[in-house]
Amino acid sequence: MLSQSSYPAAYVAACRETVRDHLDAYDALPLSAADRAAFEPGYLRQLVLALDTYALHRSRGQEGKDGNPLNEVRMLCTSIREHDGVLTGDKSIRYAADRSVLGLAVGDEVTLDAAAFRRLCDAFFAELEARFPG
Repeated sequence: MLSQSSYPAAYVAACRETVRDHLDAYDALPLSAADRAAFEPGYLRQLVLALDTYALHRSRGQEGKDGNPLNEVRMLCTSIREHDGVLTGDKSIRYAADRSVLGLAVGDEVTLDAAAFRRLCDAFFAELEARFPG
C-alpha cells in the first residue's frame, strides 16, 4: 500500500469520536475498583494498538523522527506487540521520555490509565492533523 500524506478533517473527527465512544463505554462499565484496576491496563493497551491503525499507512518521512506523539504511538505499539509490553527504543526515532506524552522511559512497562490514554489520544490526533492536513 502507498503511504498516506493527508487525512481529511472529517475522518480525523470520526476517529476521535470512535475512540471517545470506546472510552465512554469503558467508563460506564459497572466494575469494582479492583476489577477496573485488573482490566484497565490490558484494555488500554489494545486501544493504543487500535489508535495507531487509524493512521497506519502514514508516511514515515512526513511523520518525522523527533519523538512526537505519532512516533510515541508507533513505539508503544511495537513494544506491546513484539516486546511483551516493555517500551523499546527505535533507532530511527529521537525519543526522549521527558518530552513524551506518557513520560515512559525505554525499559519501562507500557502501562497507562484512562487519563493517560486520553492525553495520548489527544496528542496523537493533534499531531496527525498538523503533519497530515487533509
